[in-house]
Formats: sequence, structure tokens, C-alpha cells
Amino acid sequence: MRRVQVTAARIFSTESDPKVRLVATLARAAIDFLSGPQRERLRACPAPRCVRYFVQGHGRQEWCKPSCGNRARAARHYRRQRMGPTVVPLPPDRPRTARRGR
Repeated sequence: MRRVQVTAARIFSTESDPKVRLVATLARAAIDFLSGPQRERLRACPAPRCVRYFVQGHGRQEWCKPSCGNRARAARHYRRQRMGPTVVPLPPDRPRTARRGR
């Protein structure tokens, strides 16, 4: 399959109302972004109560801003503290051995 690169001509609004021109410009920018190569780096922020989207700047970026990362880490810490220590049971086929006194 051969890729063909098509350059789209910019269509500016001929409306005299500046609000209509602004909306047309924003719509064109959104179309350019969503049809361009950066759309693959668009991410939804996974932080609690965050509704933002962001363009991932590097491979390890996980949050839209540092405060969202802090909020997510604090929620994770709180959740772990509320659950108490994690006890991992031994498999049923291995009997427990008595520990010798020290």
C-alpha cells in the first residue's frame, strides 16, 4: 500500500463576526490535530477527578500536570494504608515449618 501525502488548503471564514471566525479557527485546528501524527500521543489523564486530555511529551509521561500525579500517588498511598498490611498465604501443598527460637 502506498501512502499519498495530501496538503489541505487552509479555508478561513469570510464571516465578519469575530466569534464565528474564532470558532472556525478552533475547528480547523482541531481537525488538523486529530488528523495529524500527534493524535497518537493524545492521552486522557488517569488521575482521580481529572477530566483533561494531554499530548504525551515523552514516553514516561503519565499525567497532564504534576499535581495530578501527586493526587494519584496520594490516593494510592491512602488506599494502601486503609487496607492494612498485605498477607500473602502459603500455597496449600507446602506445610508451614516451625521457626526455631533465637
